[in-house]
Amino acid sequence: MSEENTTITNSQTQVDSQAPLLPRLAWSNQVAYLRVVLKAKRALDRIEKEAGVLEN
Repeated sequence: MSEENTTITNSQTQVDSQAPLLPRLAWSNQVAYLRVVLKAKRALDRIEKEAGVLEN
């Protein structure tokens, strides 16, 4: 039975040491991009509303 426990421990160590399936950096870059797009959209909506182009 100890051989089975060793196998489980070794396989768990291999899983823990692998890189993540999806890079976290790409996620944060995507979130930053979407924040900038949302900020630009809000600014354009505000400008259109002040100019009377956009109606409620």
